[in-house]
Amino acid sequence: MSENKKLGMAVVGLGRGQAHVSAIMEAKGAELKAVCDLKSDLVKKVAKENGAEAYTDYQEMLKRDDLDIISICTPSGLHCEMAIEAAKENIHVISEKPIDINLEKIDKAVELFDKKNLKYACIFQNRLTSGNQRKKEIVESGKLGRLTFANAHIKWYRTQEYYEKNDGWRGTWDLDGGGSLMNQSVHTIDLMQWIMGPVSSVVGLTNVWSHNIETEDMGVALVKFRNGAFGTIVGSTSTYPGFGTTLDIHGVDGGICNNKCFVRSETGEKEEISLEKKKNDEGASDPLAISSNTTVQQIQDIIYAVRDDREPIVSAREARHAVEIINAIYESARKGKEVFLPLG
Repeated sequence: MSENKKLGMAVVGLGRGQAHVSAIMEAKGAELKAVCDLKSDLVKKVAKENGAEAYTDYQEMLKRDDLDIISICTPSGLHCEMAIEAAKENIHVISEKPIDINLEKIDKAVELFDKKNLKYACIFQNRLTSGNQRKKEIVESGKLGRLTFANAHIKWYRTQEYYEKNDGWRGTWDLDGGGSLMNQSVHTIDLMQWIMGPVSSVVGLTNVWSHNIETEDMGVALVKFRNGAFGTIVGSTSTYPGFGTTLDIHGVDGGICNNKCFVRSETGEKEEISLEKKKNDEGASDPLAISSNTTVQQIQDIIYAVRDDREPIVSAREARHAVEIINAIYESARKGKEVFLPLG
């Protein structure tokens, strides 16, 4: 595909999707053609502000012949269904996290996109921050030695009103696929397995402490990784007033903790390693150099992936891992026993 050709893009779901609209307007090599949402006043407003056409019917929007990529930003339980509909029209997709809530639907969608040679990406923008990129580099360099332990603690707070707005889809099994683990903690759980490697088993507990919802507002888990390391996960929206996110990584020769990294030097002394990552200033082929906004970076990446016929930075197949881990935690909590994840 020519580097000069601008790809036609659309966004469906204008809650989180408004950030995608802004990202498309900032990215290079694409034009926003259409936006879609059930709220007619909102979709007309966003369309007018950004020179796009407004739709309240997703199927109607898919009939356009100028769409190359669609951003799907609807409730989580609809992601793969809508992606499959786009693929049937030969349209590439970038989906908000999680890629979906059901592994069978994810596998069905991935199979279709592979068959049609279409790109299918997922927004896990936290992978692209300079700090997390640097953590990944340090672990892969072997400076921490054999990995031993990781903790992912997401101690957030959400009001009951948060769960009730937007027709109350959050905190439901059908559309959110869970609560504080699937919605809020999925980013950090993805980072944990991306840096530490595949998970072999989990033991989980869940509860509802502070909200009137179907799913959990507190989930905890003990994790075993295939490399032998242990881990812990705490994912909460009931830790008032909210205490932020922690992802720490430890090995026999060092660790990354409280945003600092210390390792054992060749002389046996403690050595601090910077977590700052130098960025490439050339943005012609590097989406990370385009903007400091990581959502813009992922939108730019899917544009380049389509243009250059390569895999996106975070493919749907890769995004599946976090969903598998979270569903295993739910299964463990229901059954009261350790749940083993399949090899693959």
